[in-house]
Amino acid sequence: MANLMSHSLSFSKESVSEYFIKPLFIQSDIKDIVTVRTDIKNSEKLDFIDNLEKITKAYAQGTSFTTSTGVTITQKTLSVSDMKAEVAQNGKAFLNYVKESLLKKGVDENDIGDTLFEEILMEIYMGGIARDFQRQVFFGDTAKEARTSEAPNGTLDADYKEYNGFWTRMINDFDSAALPAAQYQDINSSTYQTTVAVKQVDTGVVTGGSGTLGLVINGTTYTEAFDTSVATTISNFVASHAATVLAREGKLVLSGTATDLVVTAGIAGMKQIVADASTTMDSNTATTTANVANTTLKTDAALTAFKALWSKMPNSLRKLFKQEGKIMVTASVADNYTDTIEGLNGSDAAYFTLRDGEKVKAFRGVQIVEREEWDEHIENDFDSVRPHRILFTIPRNLVVGTDGISDDTKIESWYEQLTQNRHVRVEYKAGTQYVHEDYIVAAY
Repeated sequence: MANLMSHSLSFSKESVSEYFIKPLFIQSDIKDIVTVRTDIKNSEKLDFIDNLEKITKAYAQGTSFTTSTGVTITQKTLSVSDMKAEVAQNGKAFLNYVKESLLKKGVDENDIGDTLFEEILMEIYMGGIARDFQRQVFFGDTAKEARTSEAPNGTLDADYKEYNGFWTRMINDFDSAALPAAQYQDINSSTYQTTVAVKQVDTGVVTGGSGTLGLVINGTTYTEAFDTSVATTISNFVASHAATVLAREGKLVLSGTATDLVVTAGIAGMKQIVADASTTMDSNTATTTANVANTTLKTDAALTAFKALWSKMPNSLRKLFKQEGKIMVTASVADNYTDTIEGLNGSDAAYFTLRDGEKVKAFRGVQIVEREEWDEHIENDFDSVRPHRILFTIPRNLVVGTDGISDDTKIESWYEQLTQNRHVRVEYKAGTQYVHEDYIVAAY
């Protein structure tokens, strides 16, 4: 059987725009909730200029010119990381797919021109890259670790590690107070959930007077040589490793007493595995507070959370939010809100708005955007930690950067006769940044 295709393709700058930019950014539904900036090679300054006001004063005759001040310019740096996607597919399987695609397009399966082939090829592979892109834009995490027995294992997760997505940025910034605590609503409480997630605590009772004190924490071994006494050795252990452990995914907190070495999960509902790794000394670890995961939302929890977040909006956001805001939610939150609406028995008009002539769910006139894929990623890759999420913002505050149509973006396709595999390689840059702290209000 003759090979379907044997030539190689290297796409031009114009082809990249056609087969990469449009499917990935323009045709994707992500364009409705973020702002995309293209042609960024390394980094770019993002400026957000507040409204100018209080510049009009009483008339006074004179020759001097009095300037007014008061406009605030917020500046952030958007950096992009090098990304690559490589795939290969067996010739026979590919042929079968192409036949099916051609029939769908009403084209004779024997009449395959280069242009049509490119279209079909990009349809297959760019769909996968687009799904990866949407996942990384929100959940990319340079500290995320792969899993062993549902616990981080110390090895960075290759599917997430290249740059921080929006949720990672926001959660880190709320933790560090870079985002004001007043703009955050904790929904890990009995007000919102049937069972409240609990932080796991593992305590090791340390004994011995020589050798090495050691702990395996989520797959990584940490050690400290005995020094003077158990209490001193524990203190030294904490001093040596607390910052490193805290920097890992899960933000683990290392602490100690005169006799105990304690590892506390930094995030409620995240599993941790702690074991003794000492020589001569001993740390008999035991889970003193077991991990408790998040559960389902209570009746009307979404509506309660929406009201709480509305009250937390800075005044600078409120007007813009009514005009161009989006309420982005996990499917779990959207379903809970739907249950509330369905219980209104026909008096639910206030819970909808019109967008492009279509009736869509809303809260106080602001569209609710359900992101089902968020639930999928949180469940599959983050062990259902913080499963219920809500974000109040405006799309132009969430900026995604890519090299886009620059010459650095490259798509290549080639066929290898020996293996009968078609190869596709895409190289591009991507990164995220939010511009204005006042325009982020979130619950998780």
